[in-house]
Amino acid sequence: MVDNLQASEPLGAEQAPTARRGPWRTVVYPLLVIAAIAAVIWWIDYRPGGGSTSPTGEQYGPVELPPALAAPGAKVAANQGALAPDFLLGTLDGGELLLSDFRGRPLVVNFWATWCRPCRKEIPQFVAAYDRFKDQGLVIIGVNLQESKSIVQSYADDFGMKFPIAIDRNGEVAKRYRLLGLPTTFFIDRQGVVRSVFAGPFLERSRGTNVQGAIAASDLDQRIAEILE
Repeated sequence: MVDNLQASEPLGAEQAPTARRGPWRTVVYPLLVIAAIAAVIWWIDYRPGGGSTSPTGEQYGPVELPPALAAPGAKVAANQGALAPDFLLGTLDGGELLLSDFRGRPLVVNFWATWCRPCRKEIPQFVAAYDRFKDQGLVIIGVNLQESKSIVQSYADDFGMKFPIAIDRNGEVAKRYRLLGLPTTFFIDRQGVVRSVFAGPFLERSRGTNVQGAIAASDLDQRIAEILE
């Protein structure tokens, strides 16, 4: 934040050159430095091969399912009973993730953001579920919506998120999945079919009763059990 400048008293003729240099040194130059730093950060994030394009030149975002994974006439949509739309995204660890590469494994795809309070409440449930079911082949993919890697990394470290985290830099995957809000979770079976969709947070039971507006952690386990079959 730049402090407001207060008007100063008129200076004599001999002081005028210093007065002209003063604002440049104290205000304009620092602002130019800040702008330059911001431009570098933007370039790193969005240059080709950076935020929106893979190192191989492929555009991050929704992609077509490989023909071998989609029978002719098969419905591809973010709806229960349809094949889950494929996507390619950069990951938090510097790699990239193609959803269709996980065909044959049960998938939980959770869309979230660090600023989303309900997301913050439910993340421990996914961390615990991953620990319980990963030996049965379960893959949980956390798709962060349009945040920087530094912010996401700090959040992931705090919550112990060991499963893959992809970053939907431009929000195109979220659009393809027709999100109405965060968090939203898709449960995808080994054949790539969306078995269920849940919009809202998964929360633990509180004193033996369900928290109002959420579903119990045991229901999360049930949905996972459906895709582990």
